[in-house]
Amino acid sequence: MKRMSWVLLVCLVILLWGGIASAEEVTLTITWAAWAPMDTLIALAEDFTAKTGIKVKGDPVPWPQYHDKVFTEFASGKTSFDIVLPDSQWLGEAVVGGHLVDITEWFNEKVKKEDFYETFITSFCEYPDGSGKYYGIPALGDFFGMCYRTDLFNDPEEKKAFQEKYGYELKVPETWSQLRDIAQFFTRPEKNLYGVALWQAPIPTAGLTDEFLACFWSFGAELWDPGSKKVKGYLNSEAGKAAARYWVDLYQYCPPGSANYSMDEANTAMQQGLVAMMGTYLAFYPGLVDPSFSAYWDKIDFFATPAEKNWYVQLGGQGLSISAYTPYKKEALMFLEWWLSPETQWKWAQAGMFSCMKSIVEDDQYLEYAPVNKVARVSYPHLKDYWEIPQYNEMGTVMAEILNASILGKYTPDEAMDLIAEKHEEILERAGYYK
Repeated sequence: MKRMSWVLLVCLVILLWGGIASAEEVTLTITWAAWAPMDTLIALAEDFTAKTGIKVKGDPVPWPQYHDKVFTEFASGKTSFDIVLPDSQWLGEAVVGGHLVDITEWFNEKVKKEDFYETFITSFCEYPDGSGKYYGIPALGDFFGMCYRTDLFNDPEEKKAFQEKYGYELKVPETWSQLRDIAQFFTRPEKNLYGVALWQAPIPTAGLTDEFLACFWSFGAELWDPGSKKVKGYLNSEAGKAAARYWVDLYQYCPPGSANYSMDEANTAMQQGLVAMMGTYLAFYPGLVDPSFSAYWDKIDFFATPAEKNWYVQLGGQGLSISAYTPYKKEALMFLEWWLSPETQWKWAQAGMFSCMKSIVEDDQYLEYAPVNKVARVSYPHLKDYWEIPQYNEMGTVMAEILNASILGKYTPDEAMDLIAEKHEEILERAGYYK
C-alpha cells in the first residue's frame, strides 16, 4: 500500500512538472502579411512575453501569397499558426469554413464595442453582420487614402496657373471632380509627370476594386440591396455608371502602363516623383516617407479620399482571430486581452500604427505619432466595407477584370457596369442567396 502511494506520488509530481514545463514552452505563432505593421506587432509582443512567459513569433507572408497560404492551411485542418489577421472580406470565408474560434462569450465579457468605431466591429469581428457572433477583435484600422507632392501643390507658379485655368485655388481636393482637375493639370508627358497613380490591376485584392469603391460609393451608388442581395439596379444604377465613367476618364491622367498597378507599382511611382498624387491603403505610408526608399520623402503629405455626392472611405485593415486548429486557445485569448489594453494600444499608436480605439484616435497626442494620423481621424467616421461573404473573391475579381477592360477600351463604362451586375447575380444565384 505504501509502495503504491509512493508510485502515485512520483507519477503526480511528474505530471505536474510536465504541465509546468509545457506551459513554459508555449510559443504562439502569429501569421500576417510581410509589412511594417507585422514587424511592429511582433516587437510589441515582447511586452506580452515579459508579463506572461508565453513566447510569440511571427510568420510573415508576402501580400500576394498571404490569402492562399492561410486558407490552404485551413483546408488541411492543421495550421502552423495560432493567431491570424485576415482581411475583413475574408472573415465570412473563414467562419463558414469553421476555421476560426467563436469567441462570442469572451468578446461580450472583455470587449466594449463602444470603445471602437462601428465599422471595425462589424467588419473585423462579427459575422454575419448583426448576428452578435464574434470571431476576432479590432487590430489595424487601415483605410484607402491619398498622398500628394507638396513641392508641386505649394509652388506659387503652379498655384497661379491652376487658378487661372480652373477658377479656384490649387489645394488638396475635397471632391473627386476636383481631383480630376488636378490630375489633368499635372499630367505633362513631355516632363514624365502624370496626375495620379491608382491601383488598377485586374485582381480582387490590392487591385482596382479596392480603390474604385471609395469613388463608387461617394457618387451615391451601392453594390446591392443588402436584404435581397439583388445587384441589378443598384451596382449599375445611374450613380454607379457615373462613377465608372469618371474612373475610366481619370485613367488618361495616370502613367502609361498603370493598368497593372498594385501597391508596389503605385508606391514606386510616388517615390520616384512620376505622379503628383497617389492612392493607396495608408498603412503602406512608411516607405513613402523613408529617405532610403523615396526620393521625395520630405515632399509627400497625405489627405483623405474625396467626397462627391456622399463621402465614403474604403475600409482596409485586419482584426486578430484565433485559428480553430490551435492547441493554445487559452493562451491566444490571453494575447487578445493584452492587445486590447489601452497601454498596448498607445504603444501601437506611438509606433506609427493605426489604432482602432476611439479614445486614442480622438486624442490630439495621436496626431503627433505619424503624418497619416490626421487622415485616419477624419476618415474613420466615413468607413465602408464591401462583400464579406465567401464569394467576395469571385465578385471582386469580376469587378476588377471588367472595369480594367473598360479603362483599356474593351467596354464602355456603362456596358462594364451592366456586365458586372449580371455576373454578380449569377454568382449569388449559384451560391443559393436567391431562394
